[in-house]
Amino acid sequence: MSKNLSQQEVKECIPHTWPLFFARHGRFTPIQQQAIPFILDSRDTLVIAATASGKTEAVIAPLLERLWPRLKQPGLSILYICPTRALVRDLYERLWPILDDTDIAIGMKTGDVALARQMPAILLTTPESTDSLLTRIPKSFIGLQAIILDEIHLFDNTPRGDHLRCLLPRIERICQYANPEAKPAQRVALSATVLDPAGVAARYLHDGAIVHVPGGRKIEAEIRPLYDLAELVDALGKRPSFKSLVFCNSRIEVEETAVALRQQLPHHADIFVHYSNLDAALRRDVEDRFAAAATAVCVCTSTLELGVDIGSVDDVVLLGAPPDLNSFMQRIGRGSRRTAQTQALCMPKSPGEWARFEALLTLARETGDRRLETNQSPISSLQSQTYGFRPSVLIQQTFSLIRQSPTGSVRLADLRRIAPPEVTSDDIRRIVSQLVFAGYLQSGRMGEWKPDEKLQELLDQHEIYTNIGADVMGITAVNAHTGRTIAHTDRSYPPGTVLLFGGQPMKVAWVEKYKFGLTPAPGAVAGDILRFRKTYAAIPFVVTQTVGQTLNLEPGQIAALPQEPGLFLFHFWGTVWGELLTAVLVAQGFSAESVNEYCLYVRSPLPQLPRIDENVVKKAARDIIVTLSNRLGMGRFHRLLPADIARRAVFNQLNLERFRQLYDTAQITFDGRLYEQLHQLLPD
Repeated sequence: MSKNLSQQEVKECIPHTWPLFFARHGRFTPIQQQAIPFILDSRDTLVIAATASGKTEAVIAPLLERLWPRLKQPGLSILYICPTRALVRDLYERLWPILDDTDIAIGMKTGDVALARQMPAILLTTPESTDSLLTRIPKSFIGLQAIILDEIHLFDNTPRGDHLRCLLPRIERICQYANPEAKPAQRVALSATVLDPAGVAARYLHDGAIVHVPGGRKIEAEIRPLYDLAELVDALGKRPSFKSLVFCNSRIEVEETAVALRQQLPHHADIFVHYSNLDAALRRDVEDRFAAAATAVCVCTSTLELGVDIGSVDDVVLLGAPPDLNSFMQRIGRGSRRTAQTQALCMPKSPGEWARFEALLTLARETGDRRLETNQSPISSLQSQTYGFRPSVLIQQTFSLIRQSPTGSVRLADLRRIAPPEVTSDDIRRIVSQLVFAGYLQSGRMGEWKPDEKLQELLDQHEIYTNIGADVMGITAVNAHTGRTIAHTDRSYPPGTVLLFGGQPMKVAWVEKYKFGLTPAPGAVAGDILRFRKTYAAIPFVVTQTVGQTLNLEPGQIAALPQEPGLFLFHFWGTVWGELLTAVLVAQGFSAESVNEYCLYVRSPLPQLPRIDENVVKKAARDIIVTLSNRLGMGRFHRLLPADIARRAVFNQLNLERFRQLYDTAQITFDGRLYEQLHQLLPD
């Protein structure tokens, strides 16, 4: 089929789905017109277009058309994988009314929603629930024809993306086992922004086509300092007729902000809170009530970054700068969707955050409409972290394969089939040996391994389906009655303690070894806020380099700020490389400490960086390997890997060769004209 079809020609190719998805508009959007022919041709396809450009319809309509007769038969045909449970529910509520009169069954499965008794033709789910289904009812995937990966940029180069890379060949093996002659299920990935389209296509698709339509709304953002929550109250007080979405960077900040707004907002507005650890029913209630309210404020974390239907949002406020460009674009894109421009109020809590907001706005404007035809973005040359498969995912997959196996065991060949080529067979063998040594696996029949005591405990707790979250055997807060996980926390609390959670008081009902149960306590006075295990997002190199560019610094140029007895070195290398640079100086005998993503402090004069070799860099990285592992998000099971494999995985993510190139060409500059601006970037 020709891929350069007119609107009329595309319409004629989809007689069943044109009335369902496009007739009311009378036309296709550009991404729909371009993507539909590729997908109708059964091509694996990566679809890239701006938010609200019709990507979902561009993918689902041609797949339905191509599989129309089959979809009316029993069994799963299309697997649609989303990054969040909320997005699964939102998509379901968008699609099922459209399909209600077609005899095509659509369903959803997440940690919040159980699967219906009969497998639907189209299943909306998450990677973790897909994994769970593979272990419990693998036969349901036998007739699968297509897999859709939504918001692929949120998966790629994360433990969840590597999880997907393992799940895809597992699904293929099930299909081929039932029908050796069957073609692999078609794969389609969607995103509003991908910095490495060719890499993403290679990792998740089979010889995938890339269909990209640039575009996006103009960004209009005001930056206003946030000294305390009174500034937020004042800002919202001037918008009494608006519905506002307020993004925070932590769940504790969500709770504290909501309390302040309830007490201080000068006009009436319903105040809601929304974050991932709230009970599913409570999250849905918040979404529905906020959508229905005339005047309301919803204070949330990143859970509402994606396209969950919460009605019209007039105003988006960011309390503190998000760490990276993806998160920034998702947040500001939630508001003013019916207008030609994106409006947002950015409220930094420090001059350093102000500088980050300005950098994020610069990057957003540079990349919004000007992606290059070579599939590279204008900022691709500033990327520091490279893609590297996280082998810790293979530990989780080992446990999942054991659960799936009729014999309750796993073989090395099972892992070899799902591991990407860059993981060697020797690595796989040594990972399994380490799990035996650590008490998670034990020998079964010849060539097989089965659960040992520690793994059996994880299996009993159903704690094997995710590669994110707290370390295994961490402390977990659960619903005292249902046992559902509420939060991973840094400590346990004694029975009777009243904690603030979801804006409501909750009492600790019971305590066990690794968990404690919470139950609602209406009217009780909370003595504390439920403290979640903290994670510190790394600020990317590209963001801090953009801040440095506003000071007219070239890449590799380091600005010095004398401070007796030593000096601050403003490298603008981001969190990860900044901490590595500090460790390199320490390894060379200097007394140095990392200050923030912009700079470090060295306690002696330093006119130029000392010469180093590869061994110095590797030793420095080894010295702070735990910190680097946490910053890079190496996965929930990373600490269970053999030490050298874990270290190598971190080194791969660090891009040590690029670090050395930057280090070797770096020049320290003393420019008194910059001193006042540099002072502003220091923490209070």
